[in-house]
Amino acid sequence: MVKSIVEAELREQAGSNSYNRFEYQVHWIVYHMIQEFEKKSDFYIFCEFHDDMAKTKLIDMPECAEFFQIKTTERFKEWTIKNLFRTYKKPSGGFKNSFLGFLFHNFLKFEGECSKCHFVSNIGMDQNVRSWQAAIEDGKELKKENPKLYEELKSFMKKEYEYLGEKEFNLIFEKFVQNTFLYDGELHLHNYEKVVAGTFLKMLENDDISTASTNKILRDIIEDVRKKSKKKIQTPISYESLKQHKGVSSEVFSKIKDQVKTIESSEKKYLELTDFLIDNGFKQIRIKILLRELKAHKRKLLDISNSFYINSTTRLMDLIDESLLKHYRNIENIPFVMNTVLNEVLEVFKTVTNDEDLGINQVLVEAIFYERINE
Repeated sequence: MVKSIVEAELREQAGSNSYNRFEYQVHWIVYHMIQEFEKKSDFYIFCEFHDDMAKTKLIDMPECAEFFQIKTTERFKEWTIKNLFRTYKKPSGGFKNSFLGFLFHNFLKFEGECSKCHFVSNIGMDQNVRSWQAAIEDGKELKKENPKLYEELKSFMKKEYEYLGEKEFNLIFEKFVQNTFLYDGELHLHNYEKVVAGTFLKMLENDDISTASTNKILRDIIEDVRKKSKKKIQTPISYESLKQHKGVSSEVFSKIKDQVKTIESSEKKYLELTDFLIDNGFKQIRIKILLRELKAHKRKLLDISNSFYINSTTRLMDLIDESLLKHYRNIENIPFVMNTVLNEVLEVFKTVTNDEDLGINQVLVEAIFYERINE
């Protein structure tokens, strides 16, 4: 369990230095989530928690986390070791750690609970940084592969952590240098929004959903990351509360893909439902109202931020299935099913939800019921 991470005092939560930097950070987080999801990876992302982003496995009791710094610059074309180790004087005295100094701090503070650190940017790395990365990505020890570069990194870091004893510093530095990854995040400042939108559309792989609906789903995800990034919390905090207030999981994409599948050939399904209702004596005006409610319901299911609505309609589906199984002997008696069983579902559903603002009225319950028995 990431005990020290959820209990440790947070660094100053000042947020991003500018709107543009913050938007880039939010979009890169979503972009990274899409890429990881495509790799079949299950994870939890925590926005603005100890670093710009933290990530754990999608399990109840993760033992460690990875930390990410997401930085943009237009001042130069590549990051150099000197720039990455640049420190800043604080108005109150002392100095602010460099980018790499902050990552080193994660290994120092969280010890075994910090498995990796990442520095992500809109630009690439110079030859020295690439040499460092090439060695560790191949599982080699930088100290043996490039002793000169190893000592240069160590010398810079030692200036920021002079107070540490030599044994402790060497132990932490070795873990830092072998488990810190620096790379171009593949999103450029002039078009990152379009790239994220295109990547998301490709992930859905569905031609039956409109571009407008796709953009709406993506905007909802991005807004959720924005809100979680801006949310202020205090530590110690339980892991469950941390997930609620700062977390976004890979399951968000699984749920969206499942919901999108239900839209495939939707017009054909609505025509089949219309024929079914006409065969059972429904007038056109009633059918139009039922279909309108059903279509609005399908759009709401794509809003990931409305988890209460999604959970409630899922519960409604379960109630419908339970009632149909209960009356299985009379399942071919359509008038009985569409009157007695429907009324039973309506009554039971009223007892499990009493939120008037939920948006699930009797017409929608009927529409979902008729769709269910027609499937």
